[in-house]
Amino acid sequence: MPDDHCAQPRPHRPAASAAGAPASGRRRRRLTARRAALLAALAVLAALAAVLVPRLLHTPTEPVYVALVTSRTAPGGPRAPEVALAVQFHADRVNQAGGVHGHPVRLLSYDDRADPDTARRTAERIVRDDRVALVIGHTSSPTAAAAGRVYSAAGIPFITPTATADGITAGPWCFRTTYTNSAQGAFLAAYARHVLSARTATVLYADSAYGTTLANGFRRAFTDTTGRVDHAIAVDEQPGPQRTRQLQQALDAVRADSAKGPVLLAVPEQSALAVLEHLRSHGMDNTVVAGDDLSQDRFGAALTASAQERARPGSMTSRFYAASPQLPDSLTGAGLAWAAAYRDRYGDLPSWRAMSAQTATDMAVHALRQARAPHGHVTPRARTAVRDALAAMNDREHAIPGVYGDQVHFDATRSLYRPVSIGMVQNGRIISAPVQLTEYTPEESTDAAADLAAGRAVPFLGRVLARQQIVYTGINFNRISALNTRAGTFEADFFLWLRYSGSDEAADIEFLNAADSKTAPGTPVRRSEDAGIKYRLHQVSAKFTSSLDFHRFPFDEQHLKIVMQNRDHPSSRVVYVIDQPMLSQDHTEAFRSGKDVGTSIDGLPNWDLRDLRTYKAAVGSTARLGDPDLGRADKGIHYAQYVAEISVHRDVGPFLIKNLLPLLLSVAVTYATLFFPRDPRYTSTRVNLEVTAMLSAAVLLTGVTSSLPDIGYSVAIEWAYYAFMFLVGTCVFISLAGAWLVEHDNIRAWNRLAHVSRVYYLVFCLGVVVAYVVRFG
Repeated sequence: MPDDHCAQPRPHRPAASAAGAPASGRRRRRLTARRAALLAALAVLAALAAVLVPRLLHTPTEPVYVALVTSRTAPGGPRAPEVALAVQFHADRVNQAGGVHGHPVRLLSYDDRADPDTARRTAERIVRDDRVALVIGHTSSPTAAAAGRVYSAAGIPFITPTATADGITAGPWCFRTTYTNSAQGAFLAAYARHVLSARTATVLYADSAYGTTLANGFRRAFTDTTGRVDHAIAVDEQPGPQRTRQLQQALDAVRADSAKGPVLLAVPEQSALAVLEHLRSHGMDNTVVAGDDLSQDRFGAALTASAQERARPGSMTSRFYAASPQLPDSLTGAGLAWAAAYRDRYGDLPSWRAMSAQTATDMAVHALRQARAPHGHVTPRARTAVRDALAAMNDREHAIPGVYGDQVHFDATRSLYRPVSIGMVQNGRIISAPVQLTEYTPEESTDAAADLAAGRAVPFLGRVLARQQIVYTGINFNRISALNTRAGTFEADFFLWLRYSGSDEAADIEFLNAADSKTAPGTPVRRSEDAGIKYRLHQVSAKFTSSLDFHRFPFDEQHLKIVMQNRDHPSSRVVYVIDQPMLSQDHTEAFRSGKDVGTSIDGLPNWDLRDLRTYKAAVGSTARLGDPDLGRADKGIHYAQYVAEISVHRDVGPFLIKNLLPLLLSVAVTYATLFFPRDPRYTSTRVNLEVTAMLSAAVLLTGVTSSLPDIGYSVAIEWAYYAFMFLVGTCVFISLAGAWLVEHDNIRAWNRLAHVSRVYYLVFCLGVVVAYVVRFG
């Protein structure tokens, strides 16, 4: 009998309740969503960790130690405090740029109290510290001389930025980033003889290394050029009866000089003001020439504020000339940028001492790099490598760029190769004198005898110097507008003024980058002349061309330049320097219109003004252009230029909103396709949307870059579009791979692929954003 029970079908598993199946599905979806959120959070944390952990785990590298010796607590107050400020300022900038082969520069500060014995003891302390690779400092000649002997005996490289006594660099371990007293004394003699037309002179000097070497250099050169020094009188640095008798002797000598020749004041700054005020108050009105110690703005301000100057305006500040390695009004572009950064930090423009200290730091850092950054226990061999690297910077071929220009190097005496600038006082500051003497080079003319006879050149210790006309130049903008990035042009309306003495050929200028080659200053709208200084004011309104750099587009900053130079005369004849009021301008004042101080010069929509600076520059042709009157040298002709540079930064916020919003919508739509169901019917829709997004990105990119000229490189914004196209391409691949998995019934693998792709998409987008923030801020 058959078993009917066995023949019956097996009962089905009880169906889930109406609420049970949806509840189970919701639980699975919540688990999936939580898993996806957790994976996304982990991905974000991983991306952040990749950026932050290396920084947190980074072990600081051992510093390179440099000893800095100044006179912070000298009797009467700190001496040359700007030296310490400039060295620290430049060391900070070096460290911000990565240091010396990754090693930060650390300064070990010492104080020699402006006392030779203290300087010697300080040097002995430094040589016992085997961390020190090099020494910068000792700002006076007596302290530098005392310490230099210790450093030479111990074999430690030493650079003094300001000590000028001749014998300081006698040892092979000692260098300086200024010239010698003999050099500046001889140059002052040439200036007195050939520019001031002096036939006689009186010398007042301090009985010190500084005073005697400066005085001797002047006397030798002045007498060699047929001048006569009848009296050379030593003057005590400290006040007292002895100095009063010496100054009376000086007054008697000056009064006995019927030719009223100039007086050389070879005394340090600390005593110079009292000496000069005594002489002027007792009726001495002769021209005074002085060394570099008196070419500081601080001394110019002291002369201007003196009781004698207030009682008789001009008695202290006029007919005063001082030698200087560098004056702020004749800085080049890179030097002026450094000076502006220094002013932003310390509130005033750097003196020549600060510039010399910066140069010392620059050359020290270069030598440390060449010597592979000696650190830790610095061996004698490593110090020798640093010294050799310094000594190798001994000609133009091995020069380095710096605040003084592109040709910074030492001469045969291990002193900095520098021409001497002559300054005078104006409004409490030292500015370039209207006539300078500069090197006469054979590129200018083959007929040196004719130039000498005409007074365009002068003899100097077997060499020839050219007379150089200084033109004080200033620009006050009224409007900057119509920046056309595709054509590389902009429009500018501005006032241009020139102040100069001598020939009006100095005012014959041309604008090298004017869109119309006929653009010229035209007839002056105002002209005058006072005390031999001519003033010409022009108004110029024209279109100019400018070379634009779009590598960082749209995060770019453009530098719009107006470049002018003399039509005929080379740089040895005419130089355009920054007029003193321009040096003291801040951005607020510079950005006001010259026509209406209540109006901004900014007429550039979607751009922000960042900076405006003017500076002198030079340009040289590469050949003699076939001119038979030019010299045999193949260096070409060099012309002085004056440049006004306006820095503008693109207002990136509105640009990104306008141009990236469509891309962001494409990013969102493409991301949404990753959430399409696995039903094969959606595959083609998904792929079509992704391909459309890729093509749309290409079209959008064309529109975004349409304002750019034809350039041969990719700009910053393009990489975002390229990254999106790559991302969409991987999404297309993911969509096709998912369809294949569904077709082969591998649902678990499809789910994993869907989860990974969603997290990958977010992490990729986050990585692109982080990369742009890190790279472009």
